[in-house]
Amino acid sequence: MTIEGLVKNTGRLLAIPRVVGEVMKLLDDPDSPQREIASRLEQDPALVAILLRLANSPAFAPARTVDSVERALALLGREHVRRLVIAGAVTQASDRLPVQNLLPLEVFWHHSAYCAVIARLLAEERSRALAGTVFLGGLLHDLGQLVLFSEVPEEAHRAFLSSLDAPNEISPQAAEQVELGFDHAELGGALAERWGLPESLCACLRYHHAPLEAPAEHFEAVAIVHLANTGAHLAELDSRDWNDAPPIVPEVWERVRVTPEQLLASLDAAQYQVCAVEALRDPG
Repeated sequence: MTIEGLVKNTGRLLAIPRVVGEVMKLLDDPDSPQREIASRLEQDPALVAILLRLANSPAFAPARTVDSVERALALLGREHVRRLVIAGAVTQASDRLPVQNLLPLEVFWHHSAYCAVIARLLAEERSRALAGTVFLGGLLHDLGQLVLFSEVPEEAHRAFLSSLDAPNEISPQAAEQVELGFDHAELGGALAERWGLPESLCACLRYHHAPLEAPAEHFEAVAIVHLANTGAHLAELDSRDWNDAPPIVPEVWERVRVTPEQLLASLDAAQYQVCAVEALRDPG
């Protein structure tokens, strides 16, 4: 088993709909009419439904209701719509993964929603231009982990158990490296690159556990997702004990100008938005 083989096999299973690539090309062309973009997207009604739920979520909701793709383009702008289309496509594709009980989709998306909301809240206070990027980075940051538990569950479970048995000696990522030869962050980044997602998103998936290794131009986005991931773990446990969550690289606090108190404060604000973000995948 290699990361290349997993990416190839999972890439087919999680294939992004052809319409997404066509829409991306149209969004890149400033002369393409909005009606043509909307018409192309409407070829995939399920994707449109997720797109509109995202557009009306607390993370993106404008003052008025977004009730059509054309309205989303007009109110949110093409860059926001690009991120929403990516999120919708990956969310839709995740339902095609094999059913497994080690990391149920509900658990996966609950953690992902917390990470996305916390990341956006942190970015809004420091770097509003990154809010959309880190929201999507948080939503997708553990995609590689979901794939591991779906495609190679025995190996993923062994790695999880070995890190659980000696949490002070080996991290979950290191245990994955021992068991698989790579970790879920590398796999997620490789999948994002295969799909041609923006470099900033690829970096958020690839380096969210090792932000100091991220390319300099994407460090801030990666670091915010890194902080939000730890915050999400604490929020899920309703804990404020740093020992209950993955450790934060010490240099990140100062470089991103976030204090531990500010991160903890964002957990309380996030809980009111998480349910709405989770409903993006399953409105029921």
